Amino acid sequence: MTAKLAPFTASQKRSVLAAARKAGKLSWDKLDRLLLDAARSKTLLSSLVRSLGGVRFVDPEGGDDLLGPTLTLGPAVAGHSDADLFAAYADQVRTLPRFAREQEYRMAKRLEFARLRLEVPLRRLKLPEETLEALLRGANCAMLDEALTRVKPGRLVSMPCLQVGSPVQLACADFNRLRGHFVERNLYLVIGMSHAYRTYGIPMMDLIQEGNASLIRAVEKYDWRKDVRFGTYAAFWVRQAVERMITANRGIVRVPNYVQQKLRRLRREGKLPRDHRDVDLRDVSQQFDTSAQAAARLMETDRAWFSLDAPLSDQETSLSALLAADEEERGISAAELGALSRRLGEVMEDALTPQEREIVALRFGLGGRDPQTLDQIGERLAVSRERVRQMQVKALDKLGKPRLLGELEDFL
Repeated sequence: MTAKLAPFTASQKRSVLAAARKAGKLSWDKLDRLLLDAARSKTLLSSLVRSLGGVRFVDPEGGDDLLGPTLTLGPAVAGHSDADLFAAYADQVRTLPRFAREQEYRMAKRLEFARLRLEVPLRRLKLPEETLEALLRGANCAMLDEALTRVKPGRLVSMPCLQVGSPVQLACADFNRLRGHFVERNLYLVIGMSHAYRTYGIPMMDLIQEGNASLIRAVEKYDWRKDVRFGTYAAFWVRQAVERMITANRGIVRVPNYVQQKLRRLRREGKLPRDHRDVDLRDVSQQFDTSAQAAARLMETDRAWFSLDAPLSDQETSLSALLAADEEERGISAAELGALSRRLGEVMEDALTPQEREIVALRFGLGGRDPQTLDQIGERLAVSRERVRQMQVKALDKLGKPRLLGELEDFL
C-alpha cells in the first residue's frame, strides 16, 4: 500500500520551491505533494509550471518511486513461433507491479504537469493547432526540431530541443518517461483483452501491438478527475482498436465494424449460437430487423476461409500446389492436344462460315490465344457487341448437332 500524501503548508511550499530553484532540481515525491493543491485548477497548475521553469526532476533519495522498475524486452529470436514470443512477452509484463488507485492518480497528475510544461514554450511559437497537437502526441525532440524548422525557421535558435538541458528537452524527456512508465504498468490490460480475441484468425502479437498503440492514446487522454480507474477507461480504447483490426483483416468480404460488434454481442448474450452452422436465419433477421435473404448473406460473410498458399501441417506443400499437380496428372498429353486441335479445325471448317470460325476461335481462345470479350471481338470485326453474341450462339448451335459431336466423341 502507498502511504497517503499530505499537501505542503504555505510556508513549506515557498521553502520547497525556493530550494528547487536554487538547486535546479526537485524530487518526484515532493512534486506529488505540490500537485495535491496545484492540480485542482488549470490556473494553479500553470503557476506551478512557471515556478519550476528550468528545474530538473530526479528520483527520491531512497530510490523508491513510481518510476521503477522498468520493462526490458530482449530482441526477438528468429525462428520462434508466435506462441513462444507471446509467452516470453507475457512473462516479462507480469513481472511489473500494478498501480493502485492512488498511484494511478499520482502518475496522471505528473503526466498532466509534464504535458503542460512542454506545451507552454511551444505555444509561444504560435504554431498551428494541428501541428501543436501532433508534437505533443509524439513528444519527440527530432520530430519537434523538424517541425520548428519547417514552420518557424527563425525561432529555432531560441528553442533548441536537441540541446541537452534546454527547457524543451527537459520537458520532452520527462513527458516521455512518465508516459512510458504509465503505459508499461498497464500492458497487462492489453494482454488480457487481446487473449479474448485469439480465435479470430489474427496473430496474438499483432493484436497486442495494436492494443498497445491504443493504450498510449488512452494514457494521453485519461482524466483522473473523473474518479474512474484507468483500466476501466483504457478498456474502451483497447477493445475498439483490436476489434477494428479484426474487422479490417478478417475474412474476404468486409462487414461493417458495428455489424460485427452486434454479432459478437448477441453471441455473448446467448441470443445467437456461436457456431454459424446452427444459426436460425429467422433469429438473425429479427435481431437485425432485416429480410431472411439479407440475414443469409450476413451469415455467409462470417464463414471461415483458408489460404490456398498456406502450408499443409509441417510440410512445405500447399493446397494450391497439390491441386496444380492433380490437374497435371489428369490433363491430356501434347499429342492428344494436337490431334484434338486438328479434328476441331476440320469440324469447324466444314460446319461454320469463316466469320463464325473466327468468332469462336477468338471467344474461346483457340490456337493458344487469350480469350476475348464480345466488345473486343466487335471492335476487331467492326460490328456491334450484340451481333457478335448472335453469331456466337448460331455457331455453337451448328457445332452441337449429333453428327458433329460424334466426330469429337473420342475427346469428350
